[in-house]
Amino acid sequence: MRNKRIVGICLVLFLLGIVARPGRAQEGPKKLLVAHAGLISTHSSVWLAEDQGFYKKHGLDVTAVFTGSGSVTSQALVAGEAELASTSVGPTAGAVGAGADLAIFAGLIHILPYQFWVHSQVRQAADLKGKRVAISTFGSGSHLAAEVALQQLGLDPARDKIAIIQIGQQPERVAALLSGKIDATVLDPGFAQAAKDKGLTMMINMTKADTPYLNTVIVASRRYARENPQIMDSFLKGTVDGLAFLPNPANEKAVKKVLARRLRLTSPEDIQSMYDGTLEIHAKTKVPNAPAAGVQNMIDALLRVNPRMAKLKAADLVDNSFIERLDKSGYIQEAMKKSR
Repeated sequence: MRNKRIVGICLVLFLLGIVARPGRAQEGPKKLLVAHAGLISTHSSVWLAEDQGFYKKHGLDVTAVFTGSGSVTSQALVAGEAELASTSVGPTAGAVGAGADLAIFAGLIHILPYQFWVHSQVRQAADLKGKRVAISTFGSGSHLAAEVALQQLGLDPARDKIAIIQIGQQPERVAALLSGKIDATVLDPGFAQAAKDKGLTMMINMTKADTPYLNTVIVASRRYARENPQIMDSFLKGTVDGLAFLPNPANEKAVKKVLARRLRLTSPEDIQSMYDGTLEIHAKTKVPNAPAAGVQNMIDALLRVNPRMAKLKAADLVDNSFIERLDKSGYIQEAMKKSR
């Protein structure tokens, strides 16, 4: 299965013309394939940087490709099929725990950007005992969020016989919840209005938690970063530009266009809800670094499902050196002035 997935990414590379022909020097901007793990607006900074030409401004020709899951994204990085990724802490920690030479170089979402939604028949936490909770894939950001939500409700999946099942992306999880195939799931705030309109109930809003979390991160292999520091700087500058572009009211139309295309939204109501939710989950990210406390809390939340992470510490995952240099140079502060 792993080889098939990597081959699939290779085909994407070929079709997009990312793979250079042997013996032929590349001209123009440096081409990069950037993997992203989910159809969720936490990747908006990368999408905007690509679509608005911010990466090209810094000499990069970036193509962001949806891989389907965090684990496949990590595999693509390890295999060298993607140079960088916008992904979540869980799959990255799992890969590093298994020996992968990956590191987190930036943090784009400084909260846990999920809400815990249940079927209307679920009235209290005890009603979830023996029931089914849907996530995208094991080890993903949605998996971690589901674990955190159940912990906050005083529930333990093993003790309370709660089945955690893989369903797919958020639209599929909403459909499964409405059909009764599952009893609960986690959704980002952009889906809140649609879920409410369909009669679902939000039990926990994790975006309001005081506990520090770091959800969406920029990841690359340490070797790639060491051998390509200029590319890392350029990519992070472009991503900072995308992050700064997002909240400026003057850019609302352009942001909505990107969200609608990337997330396959059609109705004005759904697009507006997604736009509002996207602004909400990015609001706390002033400097896109990777705080150790937020990373460690994400690792700790997944210990039940991946005991190999017990010896893993945030310091094993994080390299803030590139972002720190950008911050000290004044680049981030200047870029963020444009967000107002």
